[in-house]
Amino acid sequence: MPPGAVEKTFERGPVKTILRLDNPTPSIADRITLELEVTSDEGYRVELPGFGEKLEQFGIVDFSSSQPELIDGGKVRQTKRYILEPFLSGEYVIPPMTITFRDEGGEEEKEHELVTEELKVTVSSLLPEDAGNLEIHEIAPPVEMPKPRPRWIGPVSGILAAVIVAVVGWLLLRRRTVADAVAPRRPAHEIAFEDLERLVSEDLPGTGRVKEFYQRISDILRHYIENRFGLRAPERTTEEFLAELGAGGALDAEHQPLLANFLKHCDLVKFAEHQPGVEDIQNTFDSCKNFIIATQEDAPLRAPAS
Repeated sequence: MPPGAVEKTFERGPVKTILRLDNPTPSIADRITLELEVTSDEGYRVELPGFGEKLEQFGIVDFSSSQPELIDGGKVRQTKRYILEPFLSGEYVIPPMTITFRDEGGEEEKEHELVTEELKVTVSSLLPEDAGNLEIHEIAPPVEMPKPRPRWIGPVSGILAAVIVAVVGWLLLRRRTVADAVAPRRPAHEIAFEDLERLVSEDLPGTGRVKEFYQRISDILRHYIENRFGLRAPERTTEEFLAELGAGGALDAEHQPLLANFLKHCDLVKFAEHQPGVEDIQNTFDSCKNFIIATQEDAPLRAPAS
C-alpha cells in the first residue's frame, strides 16, 4: 500500500470486508482510490452497496466492479473500486457502507448486515495557508489642522512636490521593472483552482443563475490558458482562439477535443439559451478541472513546433 494509505477490516459471521483508501490527505488537484473488497463463505449471497450517490463531496471519475470469484479455502471474493476527485478543500467524510448477506442454501432467509466505519478525508488547497489572512488596522485619529502659512509657500511647495513626485515615481517604476524581472511568477493552475473554489462556493446553479455559472467557468479556463500558454484568449472568439492554440503546437492533440467541446458547450448555454441539467453542469466543471490538471506547468507538454 502507498505511504499514508488507510486500510480497515470488518468481519461478521461468514463475511469479511476490507476498506482501502490510498490517500486520505489529498490536495484539490489529486485523485484518490477507494476500494471495497468483500470475502464470504461459498453459498452465501452477498450484496455490495451502491454508495456512489453518497459521495456528493467528490466527483466519481471512474469505477469498476469485479465479478464474484472463487479463491482458496472455499471463499468467494468480489471488489468495488472508485476513482474520486474532490471539488473543494476542507474536511470530508466518506460515510459508512452496508453489505448485506444471507445463506442461500439454509433454511433461514433472513438478511444480515455488515456496516463499515466512516473514513475521514482532508483535502488541502494549492494556495498558501496564509493566503486568506488579511489584517485591518484601526483608523488613525483626526489630525489637528495646521495654522495658515505665508502665500508664497504654496507655489514653492507645489513645485517642490512635483519634482519629488517625479523623482519618486521614476525610482518606483525602475524598482518595479527590476522586481518584475526577478520575482517568481505565480503558476497559472494555482490561480485557476482558486477561482474554481470561489465559483463552487457561490453555488450559482443552485440559485438559478446557470448562465452566469457558464460565463464564469468559461472565463476561468480562458484566463488560465492565457496565463499558461501566453495567448490573449479573452479577446478572441472561440473559433479564433482554438485555431491559434492548435496552430501554435503548445497543446497536445489529445487535449484539443476536450477544450473545444468545453468552450462550444459554454457558448451554447450563453448564446443559444440551452438549459443544461445537473449532469451537464457537473461534466462541464469536471472537464474544466481535468484540462487544467492535465496541462499545468509540471505536466508533460509537447514542445511547440519550430
